[in-house]
Amino acid sequence: MNTQSRPDLPNHGLYILLGLAAAVLLLSLALPGQQRPGSPTAQWSAAIGVCLLLAPLFFSILKRSGYSDSPPFWFVTHVLGATLGACLILLHASGGDWLSPPGLVLFLMLFLLIQGTVLRTAVSRSFAHLFARSSMGLGFSAPATLNKTALGEIIEKKTELLHLLDHEASEALFSPALSHWLRHPQLSFRYQSLIDSEARMVGARQAAGMVRGWSRRIHMIVAVLFYGGLLTHIIVVLFFAGYAAGDSEIDWWYITAWGR
Repeated sequence: MNTQSRPDLPNHGLYILLGLAAAVLLLSLALPGQQRPGSPTAQWSAAIGVCLLLAPLFFSILKRSGYSDSPPFWFVTHVLGATLGACLILLHASGGDWLSPPGLVLFLMLFLLIQGTVLRTAVSRSFAHLFARSSMGLGFSAPATLNKTALGEIIEKKTELLHLLDHEASEALFSPALSHWLRHPQLSFRYQSLIDSEARMVGARQAAGMVRGWSRRIHMIVAVLFYGGLLTHIIVVLFFAGYAAGDSEIDWWYITAWGR
């Protein structure tokens, strides 16, 4: 692929998108109660917003499955889908109660937007500087306290497992993809555990620092919580509409009114 034709999203583009989400957030807070979340317009905003918010999920799946021919394209789709979807969800929730279980899902969504922008614009750059220092200044030299015998045993175990997972892959470059986790979950777990042990032994996470070492994992954990909360909210309002409405009238489209 011609690298010059690959889609890209510069930092100022990310800041513009984050500013758009912030403007929609301020608008939804400044005009509370103008439109109930159950109104037709708000429901359409929610439906389209949820579809757009699936883009980051597809990006994560394609990235880890190895089936994506253009990761930069899907990253741009991830960012645009997440931002525009969040704006529509904010419009949907503008007349609702933010101090409620659905409100927690909104806060998780906003955290992902802000933390994702910081992760892409600041933390990723610091990773590049870290790798540059490692190669130029340290020459990839081993830590003084490194147990080379134990490290060799880990690499040997990884090599043995790799023959069972993917005999054509290189131990130095391989990490379990989604397909490996689905076909061989136990072997993939054992291999990933060895990768983590090797990283701890060579001090990779310590060299990166707490913020850089945990930022991506935090993003993934919060994303799982967000999608879980979003799915729960959809199930409740569609199938347990009576429970969701409480003593109020059910003014949105639903399938069953269980809980009434």
